[in-house]
Amino acid sequence: MLADPRHGIEGLTLPKGGRIRDQTFADDTTLYLKGDQENLDKAHGVLEIFCKASRARINWNKSAAIWASRRERIWDWGQEVDLKWVPRGEGVRYLGVQVGFHFPTEANFNMMLSALKGKLICWSHSNLSLAGRILVANQVLLASTWYLGTWPHAGTLILACAARCAKS
Repeated sequence: MLADPRHGIEGLTLPKGGRIRDQTFADDTTLYLKGDQENLDKAHGVLEIFCKASRARINWNKSAAIWASRRERIWDWGQEVDLKWVPRGEGVRYLGVQVGFHFPTEANFNMMLSALKGKLICWSHSNLSLAGRILVANQVLLASTWYLGTWPHAGTLILACAARCAKS
């Protein structure tokens, strides 16, 4: 519904000319919208129609908005539904990762890598067979590193920390 040109909802233009408006993963939806009141009102209207038609509800208590612009936001859109605006430099958890505008990447990945290291230390005290250790390494270390490595600007930092974790 958001993609219907009759609604005129504008997404974001990416640096190389691409466009993005929305992404869905399981029951999590992310909207990337041009930040003006008219555009946000249009998107909210379409979401209300969708909710009425499908009997779905948006849990606004679990929703957050990030103002990703150098311009100051001069209005408080979403007050009627208690939408939380994430302050610049702070993050909100989305699909297991803290995201935000001007959120420090290192803090996010240090937190995730600490959790990864904790899992590995927990397993290191078990008397696992070689097959068991390979299974743990595959599931915990490699899968987590692969997931973390998909995030922009994290590759070198993650690989260095993962190498340290694997050695201990």
